[in-house]
Amino acid sequence: MQKPEVHTHKLLDSLFKYVIAAVLIFIPLYPKFPLITVPYTYVQIRAEDFLITAVWGIFIIRALAYKKIKIPPITFQVAAYFAAGTLSLISAILITKNIIPSISVLNLLRRVEYLSIFYLVYWAAEDFNCKRFYLELTLISAVGVFLYALAQIYLSAPVISTMNVESSKGVALTLQPGIPLSSTFAGHYDLAVYLVMILSFLTAIACSIKGWLKRIPALILFVTLLWLFMQAGSRISLLGLFLSVTLICYLYRRYLLGVILLIVISAFIVTSPDIIGRFQSILRVFTSQVELIKPAFAAAKISPTPTLIATPTPTPEVLRAIQQDTSTSIRFDVEWPMAIRSFYKNPILGTGYSSLGLATDNDYLRTLGETGLLGLFAFISVLIALFTNLKAALKNQEGLNKIFIISSLGILLSFLVSAIFLDVFESSKIAILFWAFMGLALSMKHENI
Repeated sequence: MQKPEVHTHKLLDSLFKYVIAAVLIFIPLYPKFPLITVPYTYVQIRAEDFLITAVWGIFIIRALAYKKIKIPPITFQVAAYFAAGTLSLISAILITKNIIPSISVLNLLRRVEYLSIFYLVYWAAEDFNCKRFYLELTLISAVGVFLYALAQIYLSAPVISTMNVESSKGVALTLQPGIPLSSTFAGHYDLAVYLVMILSFLTAIACSIKGWLKRIPALILFVTLLWLFMQAGSRISLLGLFLSVTLICYLYRRYLLGVILLIVISAFIVTSPDIIGRFQSILRVFTSQVELIKPAFAAAKISPTPTLIATPTPTPEVLRAIQQDTSTSIRFDVEWPMAIRSFYKNPILGTGYSSLGLATDNDYLRTLGETGLLGLFAFISVLIALFTNLKAALKNQEGLNKIFIISSLGILLSFLVSAIFLDVFESSKIAILFWAFMGLALSMKHENI
């Protein structure tokens, strides 16, 4: 007869396994409806916060029952990162005094919440033979995201966005002509980054399969989600996708498949007027800067002769090229200068979490402005440790383990690139899923299939 604690352990194991599965389904599929409004800010407490808290509660009970816990890799770097963030918070409260302490604390806790998923998934995937189960759930959720996007197009399904203060209150909108798709995500940028992660998995799956006929289901799903990716219209995510697919196919030595996938992506680009228009817009920005430099050099070579001229009639100011590309203008004219000014105020510790507002659209500058050089170095150390551990975990791996590790390397590369123009590590849905996938990959470090 089995002891009662054995039944308890099995119950806790099953519960922990399935609440992690619930996270992998809930996060991509449930729109960002707000539950509780935090005073003095546009940030909302949502259902996912309570779900993650419940998962931690179950894990703690399980850990007490087993009386053991394994420390995952990168923990030292993560601890240093949060230590730097805490010092920055204290500095902001006592020295710079330009934040609301409660809001800054919530921003720190939000980052702890996102990264804590790495540990929860790491422990779950390491203890149970459920990696294939989690991968299948991830792909099924992606199909759900695709179907909801179709519902937004054809059935006027609600769009829940956090792209501005008003919509972040949970206003249910409908998709308007010319507006990029966001599906279940809070904005089209988030959807695009999410799809890069899923397309990376599909690329690795296709690479791992021998025989072109057997690859057809994976390639069909790849093309289907690639269509949705193009509707999101994110330029920087497109670059991340190119790099991720290239790296994955290179690591698998599937060069022909890699070329075919890149050709397919390119074909989608040249047949998408919206994507072409957005690239033309950014091209005008850079060419205009070159055109402005040429007259300056020419004028420097000529000594002007004073002449009498009539006072011209004022004319309306023509928008600069950079101002005609709204997203680029916001970054270069508003958000990035604000982050740099915050860095100048306190180069070592920054001006504290929440001091830069809703977005900086550059995770490195955001970290630099909010937590200074100490925080930036600590953040970069986490990313470096993540890369080195993934690279080390790749040795002697086959099958499903290899799919997770190589796709995670591609996802990491895409995030490093996307973070130049997006706050990818701060956006709840994609940050949670990113750390979940990294936890899955590193849980396989000492396994073979």
